Amino acid sequence: MIRSTQRLIAGLALLLCLVGAGMPVALAQDAGAAQETIAAVDTQANDLAAIRQAADGDTTVDQKAELRDRAMAVGSAANEAVGLLEPQLAAIDARIAELGEANETEAPDVKAQRDQLAAQRGDIDSAIKRGRLVGADAKETIDRMIREINEAFSRDTFKEVASPLSPLLWTQVANRLPDDLARARDFARDWRNQIPQTGPLTRVAAVAGSLALALVLALPLRRRLREVGRRVASEQVPSTRARRSALALWFVVVGTLTAALGVSVFFFGLGWAGVLTRTVRPLAESLAQTAALGAFVLSLGAGLLLVGQPSWRLLPLDETAVQRLRPFPTLAAVLTFLGVLLVEGGRAVGVSQPAAIVINYVVAVVYGALIVSVLVTLGRIRRAHPDAASRQPSARTTLVTIATLLAWACVAASLVAALQGYVNLALFLTRQVIWTAVVSASAFLLLVVVDDLCTTFLSGDSRLGRSLHTGLGLRRAQVGQLGVLLSALLRIAILVWAALLLSGPLGPGASSLFYQIGSSAEIQIGGFTIVPGAILKAAVVLAVGIGLMRVVRHWLEERYLPATDLDPGARNSVSTIVTYAGILLAGFWAITTLGIGVERIALVVSALSVGIGFGLQAITQNFVSGLILLAERPVKIGDTVRIGTDEGDVKRISVRSTEIQIADRSTLIVPNSELVTKSIRNMTLADPLGRIQIMLSVPIDADVAAVRGAILETFAGHEAVLAEPAPSVFIDGIDDGKVTFKSFAFVGGPRQVYGTRSAILFTLLGRFRSEGIHLTAPPA
Repeated sequence: MIRSTQRLIAGLALLLCLVGAGMPVALAQDAGAAQETIAAVDTQANDLAAIRQAADGDTTVDQKAELRDRAMAVGSAANEAVGLLEPQLAAIDARIAELGEANETEAPDVKAQRDQLAAQRGDIDSAIKRGRLVGADAKETIDRMIREINEAFSRDTFKEVASPLSPLLWTQVANRLPDDLARARDFARDWRNQIPQTGPLTRVAAVAGSLALALVLALPLRRRLREVGRRVASEQVPSTRARRSALALWFVVVGTLTAALGVSVFFFGLGWAGVLTRTVRPLAESLAQTAALGAFVLSLGAGLLLVGQPSWRLLPLDETAVQRLRPFPTLAAVLTFLGVLLVEGGRAVGVSQPAAIVINYVVAVVYGALIVSVLVTLGRIRRAHPDAASRQPSARTTLVTIATLLAWACVAASLVAALQGYVNLALFLTRQVIWTAVVSASAFLLLVVVDDLCTTFLSGDSRLGRSLHTGLGLRRAQVGQLGVLLSALLRIAILVWAALLLSGPLGPGASSLFYQIGSSAEIQIGGFTIVPGAILKAAVVLAVGIGLMRVVRHWLEERYLPATDLDPGARNSVSTIVTYAGILLAGFWAITTLGIGVERIALVVSALSVGIGFGLQAITQNFVSGLILLAERPVKIGDTVRIGTDEGDVKRISVRSTEIQIADRSTLIVPNSELVTKSIRNMTLADPLGRIQIMLSVPIDADVAAVRGAILETFAGHEAVLAEPAPSVFIDGIDDGKVTFKSFAFVGGPRQVYGTRSAILFTLLGRFRSEGIHLTAPPA
């Protein structure tokens, strides 16, 4: 026992020695990591100081946006560094606590370790405080940059200039016209002087060759590739939905790439020839990008319209409508190119302010005329549709109607703004309408392509679906569900991408309108502070939330849930729960946008609890009962139930009531609490069979074997009667010279009993009459 104790003490001493020897190493490693993080904090502080110094100078909107992004990166890095240092500070505090209180008798090595830990703690604590300060200063800098960007965006967009109806504007244009022409001549002279004078034939040959190659790429090669894609799709690709959408995508990709490649070849040819001098290069780059965008618009129109191929067309348009819309993609591309040429060309030349204003007016009017032409043509196509008068509105037609009304509103606002002298606003509105149309058409094409490809290749009957079924053991229905889910995820990504693209022309000041309205006034109501901008944001958030909820519900009901093995009742439960959960989330989202915290919402709910307890008792009970019905599903859609003396089929279950269609086709609305607290006969809950009972009597001298055979043969001859359980016939009794028969048969469900029983009785009566079997009244 003593030897064991001695060995234990020796082992502990050795362990303490090892720990004591390893602790300085661990402390050194932790100190090295902490010093690196502290140095990173100091670096972020220096970067933020440089950003703030640059922000104090004269900067453009793009430079402010760059400073904002840099400040966001600095703030994130500083917060990350603080997050790394806080666990190290906690570890040092724990080590100091393990050493205990300092005293005069402690060993020198313990005192040295305590001093080292104290020094490290001071450095880390100071770095954490500096990091938090850097994060706060970075947030302040970000807010300042956003505010200045919004102010600059608002100042440029809502800048008021001379109206086109003002004679003063045209007088200034006429007075400045000689100067503008002189600037244009100087620009052209400077460009010619910067072109090398040696080898003019070589430059001409380079320009001509690059132009010829660009035309070959943009025209013959594009047509050839389109024909190849059309032939492959019609001859080699299986006839599926994916074939049609893939052909449209092929048209867009081929047209865009060939045209963009042609523009790039011509651009590099000009550069190699020395034509793109320092003076014209920025203008040429802008025109090259615009030409590539125009090629994309042309290809997008060709892929969506598919002139002469109505069976391959993605849009629900006939050939006449397509012929009417055919010129607009080309017209949009050409007018956009000319508009950029005028605006950027005037900026490169340095025309006078009146001339620049007139150019903006001209471009805005041309864009507005293009938009009006498209809207008028679409209206004529809609009115000329044969089903225009009787067609019921749907979600898609409602969305198209809203988009059309918004486009008309933007055109009207642009016209009013132009007449009032807000030319930048007019130009901004018309550009945004055209850009929105292009992005929306692109998103529509990608949404269709992604959905068709996912649901085609990830289906139970596809080659990939069969491979997943045999290789991974997935059911065919699960493969279809995987395709629907993948399609939904990709389509969400496409919608997010489209939203980002739509905000692109707005520039860094996309939130200026909300910011201006939000900072205009405040309304004090009790302890709440409400600003108009917050109300507008809350309204938009609520509308967006409810719209998203409806989209999700439609996707569940039409796409995902039908691909599952759930019965209609379970589908209704999932859809209903998702609907109400979405409404609640949208409401809370809107409330928090108003600046109302969760704690205040809790106070309101607690105040309403008294009213709920007294005045809203029945509604609350029905609501809770509805949740129970949707979760436990004792009654589901399609069940045949009996409530009191009423019997019918369950058609709809909401969180407040249940709709039951009874025999006279009327609807019985039952509060959900009745279905939970009272006895309900559900005749289809466990999928029971329907039983047919027929009772009849014949005279005592009748051939009872023939009667029995006739009944069994009639049962066997009816397609609704089940063979198992087998029909049966019994003699129920003999009384007063009569033999009473009772027969039983089974059908697939209770709903089939009444009709099948009637058909069997018709057959039996005709057979008994033909065979001379007389029926008598059964005993009372």
